[in-house]
Amino acid sequence: MRSFKKFAMLLPRRGMLFVAVIALSALGCGSGIRGLDPNVEVVDVTDRKPPSSVDDGLADDQLADKATSFDPDLIDRRPLEGWRINQSEAVISLNVPMVQPDFEADLLVLHPSYRAAMKAAEHRHPLPSVNLLDGKAKQFDDGLYAAIDLAYFQGIANQLVSHQELVRRLLDQLDPGSPAAPFLAAGLTLGGRDTVVQDQSARDQWMEDFRENPALAKPISFYTWNDSLKRCWAFMRFFQQSFNPKIDEQRAVIAALAQALAGNSTLKTDYEAAARFFGKLTNPLNRLTIADVIGIDLSSEQAISDLQKVKGIEGSGVAFFPPSTSRETELIDRLFPLGVPEGANLLRELVQAIRSGNVDLTPRAESGWYDHQVYALQTMLLPEMGEEHNKLLLTKSYKKRMLEAFAALITKRRETHARQLAKSAIASAEMPRELDDIRPRLRVEPCPSYYLRTARSYAFLENFLTATLGEKTLKTIHGLRQAGAQQDNLATELAIQRDRFYGLYLISCEDIGHKPALKNGEAMDPEACYQAAADWLTKLADEADLAEDTRVAVPIYIDPARRTTRLWVTLGVRLTKLEARFVRAPRLQPANGTEPWQEVEDWKLNTAFHVIPVDEFVEVNVPSLAPPNREELRKLCNEHKTREQIVEALAAGRW
Repeated sequence: MRSFKKFAMLLPRRGMLFVAVIALSALGCGSGIRGLDPNVEVVDVTDRKPPSSVDDGLADDQLADKATSFDPDLIDRRPLEGWRINQSEAVISLNVPMVQPDFEADLLVLHPSYRAAMKAAEHRHPLPSVNLLDGKAKQFDDGLYAAIDLAYFQGIANQLVSHQELVRRLLDQLDPGSPAAPFLAAGLTLGGRDTVVQDQSARDQWMEDFRENPALAKPISFYTWNDSLKRCWAFMRFFQQSFNPKIDEQRAVIAALAQALAGNSTLKTDYEAAARFFGKLTNPLNRLTIADVIGIDLSSEQAISDLQKVKGIEGSGVAFFPPSTSRETELIDRLFPLGVPEGANLLRELVQAIRSGNVDLTPRAESGWYDHQVYALQTMLLPEMGEEHNKLLLTKSYKKRMLEAFAALITKRRETHARQLAKSAIASAEMPRELDDIRPRLRVEPCPSYYLRTARSYAFLENFLTATLGEKTLKTIHGLRQAGAQQDNLATELAIQRDRFYGLYLISCEDIGHKPALKNGEAMDPEACYQAAADWLTKLADEADLAEDTRVAVPIYIDPARRTTRLWVTLGVRLTKLEARFVRAPRLQPANGTEPWQEVEDWKLNTAFHVIPVDEFVEVNVPSLAPPNREELRKLCNEHKTREQIVEALAAGRW
């Protein structure tokens, strides 16, 4: 075993907590998780009092704080029994009442998919939730990332240089006796290309060391779908390992690789493009690359430190294919520089930091797709930052529901990036009958900012992939599912997904009487986007992606000293009640448009009752460095059924 892969011994002393500190890398299991970098030291950590409850500080909104005004042109395109409705000055209250187990036990059942949950709710007026709509996006995101990762790993003839071929070319540049040759050969062999080098024993040792670290080697997420993706996982994860320039053996490998790149400008250019690609597909890199250290005195800690500052990189060490950073990993690094104590709740810390302004989710200039995805979730924690905040009066219970949605959706986004780390009918001339039952008519859970920001995240991804791979190449790649490739190519699928979320934004705006705030030219055809989303909502029962199992687990922190892994987990889909009621009334007008707008009396305002499918989220420690993959988690959930039983089984390592 190499010296830099050994963990220090941990000994109790004076009641202090000893933990292994490992640089927090990027997203997913092995990227974005503390505990995977092999450079380790033993430190003292004083016990820290766990923070207060994650939903502390939540309170009902006050109607007096909602500023709305009448806009005669903002008319719902859906007439109601001969009346036109204008909700421009209306405010809708959203509430999630408590489940009563004695006669609502069906709302406590955990379902494996959104389709199963919606089927169970057929008699309860089910409404598509942000979780469900994000569930469709999750299936697309997984398929896109899997297809792109595999395409870059294997290459596309005359269009895309494969990572495997890049490594082979670099190996050809090295002297046979180079200390870097066994390293490159080991990665190629793990990726399915058995590669022989002069020092075979060193190559085999590299592979053995990698395989003995299950936190690195065990595929999770969609990488378990087939053997090609498993090989892609092993190859890329192997080359994400961090080298410490202070260790002679590792410094020699870095120096040899840097020298080889410096001697071949074409190879250097291809390598830099490959490393940068994941800085946008996921997020900015969290380690220096081999190309970064060309010409740098690797024995000088000051030189390395200065280079990290220039590059804006916080993670220590150098990696061949560095992992990516994220706001949550940066926060954990800042809060717990000496390791995460047992009592800490990482999700709670993240939520409180976002609410307090200590973490700003607004994408930075260098942000990748992941930052844009997470930004779409911001208003679930900070509803006052949503453009629709004046239109919705949120109760404390509904804010707690949105907090739970944030937890589930950020878990699923991280799991996608786990390896590297969305006109009026013709009016009658007659006066319509009086309406005495006015309720909000919601077609989706009203979160316009989430839908718009998700659409923009897909627009960002589309622009990046088109600029990087080219439209021609994008049209040759098909998104993946576990059952196989999708019929449409990625260029087509991505455009559909982008426009669908623009359409959901427009629909949600209309549902609550909010004027859309699209930028000029942002949605090429708003009417087409609206209609496409409206048509899709009518066919949700036939949407295959919503029948997919939603249950996933993603590591957020690994403690090799205790041999435990902190997981964010979604245990299944349950139903919860949602009540919507006008607390500031809309106005009505006969559909012929000749009469003035009429105010609606309060006694005519009634509550719309729905149920929505939501994800059940937990944060749990498991006694293993190889946490359950999707298949293992789902088998465990099927066996234990309830939240309490599943958490107990996870904590006991029974998968």
